[in-house]
Amino acid sequence: MGRRDRCLNRCLVPGVFAAVGVPLLMIGVPLWAVVPHADANHAKEVARLPVTTAATLNERGARVLIEGQVSDRMAFSDRPPVVAYNEYHPGSEGRVYAPTLWVQIPGKEVEVTAGYRIRSTLSQVGIYRSSFEVNDPVLVLGTLSVTGDRPVVSAAEIGFETKETYLASLHEQSMNRQMGLLFSVLGSLLTLGGGLDLYLIWRRIRGDW
Repeated sequence: MGRRDRCLNRCLVPGVFAAVGVPLLMIGVPLWAVVPHADANHAKEVARLPVTTAATLNERGARVLIEGQVSDRMAFSDRPPVVAYNEYHPGSEGRVYAPTLWVQIPGKEVEVTAGYRIRSTLSQVGIYRSSFEVNDPVLVLGTLSVTGDRPVVSAAEIGFETKETYLASLHEQSMNRQMGLLFSVLGSLLTLGGGLDLYLIWRRIRGDW
């Protein structure tokens, strides 16, 4: 076997390491960095909170979780029939339209103060939703600031989902980030291992020559 063949054989293993490690890094780093971090305490809070009813909107300052529908008293935005939206374009800040939101639940109408956060959520038909129309289902998580006949929820976030689907999305985010971290670590080890092996091979080849 010639010197060139021995060199090629020695470089095969680090080449395989790099061929596997680099793609893992390319998948893992964006997955870990881009997927939102789902705080475990937040997931526990959502799981603990019962779905609010008209009878339980009575404790000012309490965290509430509301499943309802967008009320028909909402006025159209500049994109009718949409009444609230979070518009995002890559490379720009996007635009958020989050006016006072009226949410209908059995027996009562709830006001959600303007400026709430709109979550981009996967709908049942397989598309991501970050806008709302009248009668759309909506999940509200916030703080009850006013009680009585016209309850008000402040500092809220809303999504086109239910409590069950929200918890499932938090779990999925957590799993995706863990997979991204795992791929990143494995990819880094394989790439570094291949680079180190290649350096040692180069040192041995220089010694042979």
